[in-house]
Amino acid sequence: MREAYLYRLWELGQQHLAAGRYVTARQLLESAEQIAWRDRNLQALARLYLPLLEARRQIRHNAVDGVIAIGHEANPDRTARELKEFLHQAERNESGAGIILLACNKLHSACKLAGSVAYESRRIGRPLEALILLDHHGEWRITSPADVTFAAGLPVRFTSDINDHIVPTDVDKLIVPLPPPGLYDPRDAKAQGLHAIARESLLIATEALALKWQSRHPIRPQADEELAWCRLALRIDPACEPVAMRIIALCEALLRQR
Repeated sequence: MREAYLYRLWELGQQHLAAGRYVTARQLLESAEQIAWRDRNLQALARLYLPLLEARRQIRHNAVDGVIAIGHEANPDRTARELKEFLHQAERNESGAGIILLACNKLHSACKLAGSVAYESRRIGRPLEALILLDHHGEWRITSPADVTFAAGLPVRFTSDINDHIVPTDVDKLIVPLPPPGLYDPRDAKAQGLHAIARESLLIATEALALKWQSRHPIRPQADEELAWCRLALRIDPACEPVAMRIIALCEALLRQR
């Protein structure tokens, strides 16, 4: 009965994915993945992660193609106002998509505000995401809501130069260029250059955050332990392709050992 329900969720998720309803597809596929993980159903996990990755990546790309909001200062009242403005602006955008970088200096408020973005995304079925900007004595870092610590973040360089692009490198050396704090709507011709900088930086930085988490939390190389470790890394960036593909490879390797 439980396995049948799992595969029904998987089938429905695939249907919504094919129809471009990525948020609903992600919810269904994540529910199926949770059942498969609890049951240690490696065959189901190996099949689920590819469509789940696709749904998550489509949400990410749609989000960074939409409204991008960059927080001004780690002031709870101001951040709450910026969040409200972001959600309003994203709703006005044709795609209803966007990503906000919430300026915070407290773990509780960061997680609460990021959670409200995730809730709103599920409620309206639109691609909305949140990251955290942490300020430490004037030095800013971008972090995942799943690991809001300064050490886990990537250094940020604010720039108004539209030719300033992120340079892919080792995660320990990566610096993330971002436009100055503000709201960047891709429909605004004047903002398109800076929006493009933010878009490119966020696509690379989100994946790098998951890879940095792995480098900071090494494990013993047993396949079953690595599988759980990779799944934890996906909390940092659910759309991280290298980690998701490694999970699929590990599931297939463990199946061959049976």
